[in-house]
Amino acid sequence: MLNKRQDTCYNALLTHDEKFDGKFFFGVRTTGIYCRPVCPARPKRENVEFFTSALLAEKAGYCPCLRCRPESAPDSPLWHGKTPIVQQAVRVLLNDESVTTLNENEFAAYFSVSARHLRRLFNEELGKTPDHI
Repeated sequence: MLNKRQDTCYNALLTHDEKFDGKFFFGVRTTGIYCRPVCPARPKRENVEFFTSALLAEKAGYCPCLRCRPESAPDSPLWHGKTPIVQQAVRVLLNDESVTTLNENEFAAYFSVSARHLRRLFNEELGKTPDHI
């Protein structure tokens, strides 16, 4: 079953099918870069690894592609602007106790932004940093 799904994903990246944009990401083992399915890259099948989110690709050690900018794919936090990022982060802080074990950089990476940027967004929107929520 997994191979069939991966074959579908691989075909979507070969055709640059826009309906899959933001639904999955692929990492290229030979370059260490991850991309969106709409990226013009055409890696060999044996060099591709699939992920359900940009965060998982980064956790696996891949860097974002400078051509397709996967960190700003549809439905990613950056796609919706700064207020939704802060709203989502506050929701996570209030409802998920497991985030208390994350350091500032790990927490920010959860939302596909840097810790500095997340602090700045919190200050602009709420007048306080994530540590003080």
